Amino acid sequence: MSLSKLSAVCIASLVCGSVLAAQQAVQVKELSSQDRTEIQELVARYARALSSCASQEYASLFVEDGVFISDDFRGARHRAMYGPNGGTLVGRAKLAELVETEEFCLDKSQDRTSRAPGATPTVVIEPAAQGANGTIALPNSGRYEDEYVKTPEGWRFKSRKVVMPTPQTQPSPAISSGTSR
Repeated sequence: MSLSKLSAVCIASLVCGSVLAAQQAVQVKELSSQDRTEIQELVARYARALSSCASQEYASLFVEDGVFISDDFRGARHRAMYGPNGGTLVGRAKLAELVETEEFCLDKSQDRTSRAPGATPTVVIEPAAQGANGTIALPNSGRYEDEYVKTPEGWRFKSRKVVMPTPQTQPSPAISSGTSR
């Protein structure tokens, strides 16, 4: 076989192998009703841990290198710590710190036992190559965008991104055209 034919065969094999690998990687496993229930429970546990300032429990709901992303931290303490334009926190230590520095957690005068979370929001869950993705609409027109993975300990957050609506600014008063009626 000539060198050019051998090269063509090798290239064709590589292309076919790449296409097959890509097709296999894109295949997404369907989620069972139990998976969906467990993901919904993960979201409920998140709300309970956050509302009760249980920082270690909160952090354990994420994988070791889990990520929390905010496009804009609203609390003064978080804005000072992470910047006014949001930020990305990686790892359980940073996730625990996030809860420990929540303004309502820092205020020791508040009774956290009475700070029960509201109704657990419904998660729109879609299967994904690495597990599942979820979207949760927030009452203030914001949303959570989640990435979940199944671990030996159960479903965990790989990442959680909170997207908040842009604060409304006061419209500037209309400029008078100079004519009066």
